[in-house]
Amino acid sequence: MKKAILILVVLIYSLLFYVGVLSKKETLPFSKEFFTEETPPPDDRLFDLKGIWVLKSQGSDKKTAAKSSKELDQLYQLKLDKGVRNLPMLSYFLSREARKARDRGESGRAVELARYSIKFSPDLPQFYFDLARTLWSQSPFQVHRIFHEVFRGLVAQFRHYPSSLKFVYNSFYIFCNAMLMTFIVFGIVVIAKYLPLYFYDIRRNLGQSVLGLFITSAKIVALFIPFFLRMDILWAIMFWSLFFWGYVMKRERQIILIFFILLVYLPFFLRSASAFLDGPNSEVIFELSQANHEDWDRTIEQKLEAWTKTHPDDAEVLFTLGLMGKREGRYAQAEEWYQRSTQLSVQFDQALSNLGNVYLAEKKLESAKSYYKQAIGLRPDEAAYLYNLYRAISQETLLTGEASKAFEKARQLDPQLVDYYSSIDSSNFNRMVIDEVLTTQRLWRRFLNQFIGKEGILYRLFMAWFERIPSRIFLVPLFFLGLLVGVSRYGKAKRFLNRCPMCGSPTYRFYLGASDQESICFNCHRLFIQKEKIHPKIKEKKTLQVSQFQKKNHFVSKFLSFFFVGFSDLWGGHLFKGLLLLLLFFVFILKFVYWNGAMTLILPQSPPVLLRWIFWGGLFILLYGLSLRQVYRLKPKYEIEK
Repeated sequence: MKKAILILVVLIYSLLFYVGVLSKKETLPFSKEFFTEETPPPDDRLFDLKGIWVLKSQGSDKKTAAKSSKELDQLYQLKLDKGVRNLPMLSYFLSREARKARDRGESGRAVELARYSIKFSPDLPQFYFDLARTLWSQSPFQVHRIFHEVFRGLVAQFRHYPSSLKFVYNSFYIFCNAMLMTFIVFGIVVIAKYLPLYFYDIRRNLGQSVLGLFITSAKIVALFIPFFLRMDILWAIMFWSLFFWGYVMKRERQIILIFFILLVYLPFFLRSASAFLDGPNSEVIFELSQANHEDWDRTIEQKLEAWTKTHPDDAEVLFTLGLMGKREGRYAQAEEWYQRSTQLSVQFDQALSNLGNVYLAEKKLESAKSYYKQAIGLRPDEAAYLYNLYRAISQETLLTGEASKAFEKARQLDPQLVDYYSSIDSSNFNRMVIDEVLTTQRLWRRFLNQFIGKEGILYRLFMAWFERIPSRIFLVPLFFLGLLVGVSRYGKAKRFLNRCPMCGSPTYRFYLGASDQESICFNCHRLFIQKEKIHPKIKEKKTLQVSQFQKKNHFVSKFLSFFFVGFSDLWGGHLFKGLLLLLLFFVFILKFVYWNGAMTLILPQSPPVLLRWIFWGGLFILLYGLSLRQVYRLKPKYEIEK
């Protein structure tokens, strides 16, 4: 009982210290430095990461919600004429009015406004979830329609760069911290198992000579090295895990090695990712996403122009500036931006096609056709380029064989796209041809390339070993690598004690038990495996010892399993199963702590709150229920007949 409570207290204390609850200064990796700079950003900052999606206040006297469907359709046509795919501000406003209509009991009007909010911003996930809520309030029995909209919202969440970035980073943050917290529990289990064995070894070898006393004192003092060097909790537990290297089993050694590598890299990449997200390189990607896929204002354009002054070789920013200039009819300026973009990146087929669109708008048909053909040469399977070529040829004559051939090939490649643009009856040039934009996949590639840097991933992996971390030791990973090599060589040269899993006795003489990870002592093997006949009193005494040890071990395993899912497997030697269950347990705990994500961007939200609670809460209850079922069915590993 005392041992179980002591282990529980140590586990809770270590985890609370890890998250910074018991320390004056927040400890890594839950420190605020993982997310943003602690000092507030200046007023002239190019881009506010946390304020990107704040909805501008709308006057309460506006009557946009009272607009008829005809007026909303006219607004939609104006959006298409501008060449913009998403209008978040208008969609947010319509979504708010749909919510008001829903509260008034006008379910039909609420559904109509919610559908228009999706129509104005088809790439943003929030409005699909709003429509699902509206359909639910209209009738909870139309489950297929509700879940269809939720599914569309989830798909949009992954296709929308800011939403997908938030999801990926939050998942990475929660998963990494869950792994590190799992290691804390595993390390404390190793300490609880082998610390008594270590002290038994000290007592057994305690000598009367001065040298023996000095060696014994050094062994005891060595346990306090993490306190003397003021290591953080993770490296301290790693130190003690390596310190008992000679006592632990082979599989436990493998896991210690795995967690050593994770301990080197996970905090490093968490810090690097957070610093990158708060820097200008990440901010410009958000600006590119907004300019390519949503409406923009002069501020965004000025920020991108300022970026080109310090980064004149950024072809994607130049491409985006050309796209904005073309949409607003500033063709000469758009032509200049596109020309610079294609000169920097000769394989930039999207820029070549869009430059052809600018020349077509300026009635320079030969130049337009030339650039379309260059884009087709780079990507002959792109229907948009062939359709634009068809449009350019059609400006010269009514219909030629070349134009017909380009149109038919484009229609074979993407009939839905070609039919959509062919059916548009508008003289606006933004709708006559197809302008390319930077896709979400391209924005993600830019993110990864800038995050990794010009040096490459191998350089980043190498630098993780030389990063200065909050500790008194410089180059801590290298120090621990040397410690690992040293204890490995020392463990091979010296014979260490093992603890019998049946009676708990330390011994050198052992036999393999049920698996190669168990070392049963010589006496238990004779009595309970080979069942040799010996004096009844000796057998009775040994049986009582085994029974008491198994009962104590079983209580520790069962008691702590109520607090930490998978602890019984971890304590009982089923290491990989126990670590997996414990990892899932901490993933759920951190998910509930960071319900809206560790990265607090005001982005389109996740699915409806009720559905989220039902989903995550149901999964957690299922995991915990299965764990309790296993705990109640748990029996001592070795039951000896009395």
